[in-house]
Amino acid sequence: MGSGVERIKPLHEGYQSEVSATLWEPLNTFWAECYEACKASSQKRAKQLMESRRKFQQKILVPWRLRQTDEVARLSSLSSTLKMKDNQTERRWKTMKRFLYGPRGAWCYE
Repeated sequence: MGSGVERIKPLHEGYQSEVSATLWEPLNTFWAECYEACKASSQKRAKQLMESRRKFQQKILVPWRLRQTDEVARLSSLSSTLKMKDNQTERRWKTMKRFLYGPRGAWCYE
């Protein structure tokens, strides 16, 4: 029995060395190629994402910001106009009230 193991052991070691020489190198090459392809794909995706973001900003975000600025200016102008009209109405009302209820007014209290 011992002699059979001694005959098989060199064959087994030869088989192991042959398998490791022929199998591991292609596997390492395969995984290295997979890694490189994944990295290239990731870089391509990042580039596409940046291009998409740039186009979105150019077509949507920049015009929206311009319109928002115009709208804020319009609302501010409208607000100041309404405030001026309210103040003018208030002054006219006070003047009319003094005229009507004053000592010489139409509804003076005597």
